[in-house]
Amino acid sequence: MINPSNSHSAKVAGWGRGAGGGLRADLLSQELAAAGVPYRVRLQARVPSTQDLVLAAARAGEPEGLVVIADHQTRGRGRAGHSWIDAPGTSLMFSLLWRPIWPVTGWGSLSLTAGLAVAEGIEAAGGPVADVKWPNDCLAGGRKLAGILVETGMSAGSASAVVGVGCNVAWAGVDPGLGPEATATDLEGSPVDLTELAGAVLTSLHRRYREWSAGGFDALRPAWTARCAWLGRRVVVRLPDGHLEGEMLGVDSDGSLRLGVGRGEVLVPAGDVSRAGGPALRISARTTGR
Repeated sequence: MINPSNSHSAKVAGWGRGAGGGLRADLLSQELAAAGVPYRVRLQARVPSTQDLVLAAARAGEPEGLVVIADHQTRGRGRAGHSWIDAPGTSLMFSLLWRPIWPVTGWGSLSLTAGLAVAEGIEAAGGPVADVKWPNDCLAGGRKLAGILVETGMSAGSASAVVGVGCNVAWAGVDPGLGPEATATDLEGSPVDLTELAGAVLTSLHRRYREWSAGGFDALRPAWTARCAWLGRRVVVRLPDGHLEGEMLGVDSDGSLRLGVGRGEVLVPAGDVSRAGGPALRISARTTGR
């Protein structure tokens, strides 16, 4: 569980590189309550990983709605074992506990749902226009602005999904090794207040999660497709045993990528996408006619 002695109900010391200064848990909680968002926010100055903390809380039986926000993570991580590197006070980083009632087999679209919500929340807070990159990133100007990690499973006798979100707010905190692949809200000319950003993103996540819970991803698919990076363009999907090149057609109702290959359509349930630029290695996958 979270160590209460490391939680803060006011402004966290050292947070303050956003446009409006440090993130305030009291103001954030008020904003969420006013929006009807039943989340319980806990702020941490420094943790190994918000994702690990919320996963542990889920295993201990924590109800849905726990949010752990950190100023700095020493072992932050993303999808496929990637690390999330940050400098204190330069990113919005949190993990959120959901307990969906849908069967686990229908959860493939949860990361897409979260990505859509994060992109909408960034804009609602005054940030840059954000696209969604299948399956788990938000882009601004073609560069990575935010990443999403969703880890699902069974804990304490019920299903759980822990949604980790990291959004670059100040360019000074972006890993220099990422070079032109990454960006931040201030670099895009849209500095944001951390409290407003957290409130807008969490409110958007709650709204889109409720819609997903009520009817699945189909109802959200048009909004996701409208933000889809590289829609209609040639992309390369990197897979464990090769890569596949084709036209980005959007996503299926279960969150699988729809890739146009020749005169057929390949459904890719998992992988990493980039703009096409090299030769493709064709591999077997679920294929349908077009």
